[in-house]
Amino acid sequence: MASCILRGSLSRPAMAFARTLVASQTLPKAPFFTASLLTPARKPQLLTGTVRNFAVSPVRCSSGGSHVTLWNAERALSLALLGVIPVGLMFPSQVGDTLIAVSIVMHQHWGLEAIVTDYVRPILFGTTVPKLAHGLLLVV
Repeated sequence: MASCILRGSLSRPAMAFARTLVASQTLPKAPFFTASLLTPARKPQLLTGTVRNFAVSPVRCSSGGSHVTLWNAERALSLALLGVIPVGLMFPSQVGDTLIAVSIVMHQHWGLEAIVTDYVRPILFGTTVPKLAHGLLLVV
């Protein structure tokens, strides 16, 4: 019941508003193209003045370059660790030990770097603390 009353009360002003919009629109007096070849067609007027340029796309504040290759290298190393660690432990050798040591250090460094980048942001800590955290990560 209330929705019918509300619809009825809103439809009348909406229809009146639509009629005023249609009535206020005027059609051009002269057509753009004339039927006669003797009378030239009226050229449309261009607006002159200052035009303000604007953009609707967001500003990118990220660093340039593609990080896909680094991401693929991190995933490949994580996958390789599943085979390197058991093989290195079952068949001890200098090559296996070196491979395990290098791959674990790389894996830990990339993981800690991701943690520092994700959680020690300049928005939260200012510009000095994230730089200091990345510098300490290089020392560790």
